[in-house]
Amino acid sequence: MAKAKHNYDGDEFYDNIAAYAMQGFTDAEIADALELDPDVFGSMKNGNYNKWNKKQNKARSARIDRVLAHGRTKINAIVRSSYLKAALGGKKLKNKSVTKRHLRNAEGMLTDDEEVQTTEAEVEQPSNIQALATWMYHHDEEWRKVERKQDSEAKVPSPEEIEHGIDIDSWIKAEIKDKKQ
Repeated sequence: MAKAKHNYDGDEFYDNIAAYAMQGFTDAEIADALELDPDVFGSMKNGNYNKWNKKQNKARSARIDRVLAHGRTKINAIVRSSYLKAALGGKKLKNKSVTKRHLRNAEGMLTDDEEVQTTEAEVEQPSNIQALATWMYHHDEEWRKVERKQDSEAKVPSPEEIEHGIDIDSWIKAEIKDKKQ
């Protein structure tokens, strides 16, 4: 019988799975990183790996699910936090620009690069309105209701009504006319 690639009862195998999940790896990428066939890893994860008995499949697949969920929950929280910070703006970005030139010395020879000018600036990122609207849509029920109502009230022609494109001018005029009434 061939020796297993990993110790499936030890912590290292599961720690590696969690670490890859925390880096945003898909199941196929995790399998590749562990030097396993994606179908084999899928069988292990789903509790039907043919080289494990029923008890091992149940225990090990449950552990794989837990570490995958833990790793993905952690990376999703980090990404969500970063997304919200970017949406809110206010992050200060520092910029430094250094201009160097070759100068001629008293003997007329070119010098090595010499710093001529250094400029430092700090700018604050503005809020990202689209990201804020997306956040609100997914996290605020009242906002979502208003957005859905606006979408349902919009008079966008259906594909059946369009033969060869849309006359934008006519559409805008019709919208303005409807709003005046």
